[in-house]
Amino acid sequence: MLLGGTVQVKATSAAAFNKLNVVVPGLEDYWELTLPAPTTSVDILLVFGQAIPTPVFELRVGSGVGSSFGSYQRSNVSIISVGTGDVQVNITWDTPADVDLHVVDPLGEELFYGHKIAVSGGQLDLDSNAGCGADGPRAENIFWSSGLIAPRGEYLVRVNYWSACAAVKTNYVVTVNMRGKPPVVYTGFFTGSGNGGGQGSGRVITTATY
Repeated sequence: MLLGGTVQVKATSAAAFNKLNVVVPGLEDYWELTLPAPTTSVDILLVFGQAIPTPVFELRVGSGVGSSFGSYQRSNVSIISVGTGDVQVNITWDTPADVDLHVVDPLGEELFYGHKIAVSGGQLDLDSNAGCGADGPRAENIFWSSGLIAPRGEYLVRVNYWSACAAVKTNYVVTVNMRGKPPVVYTGFFTGSGNGGGQGSGRVITTATY
């Protein structure tokens, strides 16, 4: 998982449930989600802050009805230290595919795998699965660090499916962090073989104003 990023978690149970508890051992508080209708399977999005006190922790998700909860599903989470700041955009996905993050800053300069540092100070500091070389993170991150004066204006965010790398379907989650605003999360998926595209390529996700 990335600092300032989002992970999609699937909670499943043999019995129908309408509530979920999300727990991190060692914290006094927990998160309780009430679902609109009973189900046996649901995807939830967990958004992580730009500052996390420990690089490894356990995440527990429990389901139930009313105040009764069954056994918790447990996962170990490792935090990948990436650049954060006043403007941060990242993407995670769930297959060995080569997915590329593109951000065009308010000055018109495009950050992507072929141009990793912008005049405005923006950087692509994590470029994953390049050329189908599966390297683990399945994530990319672009940021303007705190202390820099990130240019004011519109940031165009695009995501390109460079290659499926034999994946049938690739789900992705994009997180946009802007100082003074809550994180905004976008989800979607790709199918097909990919397009090998470079500068100017990709699906428009959003235009975010800073």
